[in-house]
Amino acid sequence: MGAFETATARRSILKGFGALAVGASLPAKAAWGQKLLANPGVELHPQVHCPPPSAWSDLARALKGALVMPDDPFFGDYYRPNNLRFIKRPGGIARCSSADDVAACLNWAKTTNTPFAVRSGGHNYAGYSNTEGLLIDMSPMAGILEVDEKSGTVKIAGGTINSLVYKALERLGRTITHGRCDGVGAAGFLLGGGIGFNMRLYGIGSDLLHKTDLVLADGTTITASDGDDLLWACQGGGGGNFGINTSFTLQTFKVSTVTVFELSWSKDLDTVLYNLLHRLQEAPNGFGCKISVSVPARDANCFANAGMTVSVLGQAHFGQAAVEKLFGDLWQAADKKKVEADMAYWSAQDVLSEATFPYYYREKSTFMNTSTLTKDTVAALMDSARGMPRTSMGSAFKFFQVGGAVNNKKPGQTAFVHRGYDWLFSSEVNWWAPKDPDSLVNEALAWQEGFYALALARTKAVGAYQNFPDPSLKDWQQDYYGDNYAKLRAVKTKVDPKSLFSYAQGIKPV
Repeated sequence: MGAFETATARRSILKGFGALAVGASLPAKAAWGQKLLANPGVELHPQVHCPPPSAWSDLARALKGALVMPDDPFFGDYYRPNNLRFIKRPGGIARCSSADDVAACLNWAKTTNTPFAVRSGGHNYAGYSNTEGLLIDMSPMAGILEVDEKSGTVKIAGGTINSLVYKALERLGRTITHGRCDGVGAAGFLLGGGIGFNMRLYGIGSDLLHKTDLVLADGTTITASDGDDLLWACQGGGGGNFGINTSFTLQTFKVSTVTVFELSWSKDLDTVLYNLLHRLQEAPNGFGCKISVSVPARDANCFANAGMTVSVLGQAHFGQAAVEKLFGDLWQAADKKKVEADMAYWSAQDVLSEATFPYYYREKSTFMNTSTLTKDTVAALMDSARGMPRTSMGSAFKFFQVGGAVNNKKPGQTAFVHRGYDWLFSSEVNWWAPKDPDSLVNEALAWQEGFYALALARTKAVGAYQNFPDPSLKDWQQDYYGDNYAKLRAVKTKVDPKSLFSYAQGIKPV
């Protein structure tokens, strides 16, 4: 546990539900969870061809890693996704130990006509790392493979989760742009962009990517490096599109001390939110934060505050005095203040990290500029949030502060097209299926659609964050990739012309 508890973000609010989420019986609720209102883009992918036991035996012999079958006592732990809406039971799980194992899985899937999905962490918001066929589990391929002290680069294995990256970098006294959720796979994080409190200082995670090794659809292994169109595509083109990434070479930076903080307000919320959004734009690039507006669960007696709150969680690569000056009178007006000044960098990340538990949720996102967030617009968003149909779990809408080094690159320099914005805005609706009836969940999701439409109309927001995949988007190609989609299709055609790597929002070859 860090010096103070983290903010009540989507996953950290689940600490009280953790045991229930892990132990509950899931299949009966999973089916309706895939058919919810305002979620028309979900593909259910029934397995059209189930390989016989002899075929699975062939795969087991071809692997150096383990092939885990449904009778294994840990089978459910290996395939359970973070978003329980999209739970699917695979026919088998290949726990790959090398690129050769990955190639063997692809060749077997093609030979047996078996659908497959690739997983590094299991946190795909739309369930695209799940399958009823072969689940290619990259988690055994984890850790730091190489360190180049001269260039300051590190090479990490393709199945490494964030917590293992953090431990390895802490030993080196280095850091990158990284998230707070320790169970997220580094592959999914990097391939879709990768946001974190360091992004205004160093750029998004994929901006730091210099090389990546991939197993392609034909089973061959190649290295994509600076100047290659394939590396360009991997810098924000999303996972599961071009091949299976078995390693990533990243630029790192020396660690420093940071000040971490969490402030919250329960009064004059419209004014507080407006002032935060505008005042924090004055922050230097060494400042990173997330502003959250939390909507409590319907049983408010279970929570310390019965009403909505506004909070800010973040870090600054400078001291507490400068942070206080940036917040001005908002600092004194906060109901709660938790601050640790000048902490060792990785000790500070222990404070900021959040635990993860499987549950049910949907997230919708877009990119905004501060100039459009007028007092009337902020008031309209707050009024709409007050009318949200409340489930048994708290929900929120959030502003992740971008800008700074994120905007140093032009939209076409990498596949991550979302440059020139101040905030990544997202709305989350959370629920727990055993306690929330279908009708209430559908009502909450319909409200979310209206809230999202209001935000788009009032702010002229653009796009959606591909690492928060949203099956309900009508034009996801434009929303995720903008004008970069045509080039992404060209790269896809070159490396995977028959679209072996395919999912509902996967990039299509020409």
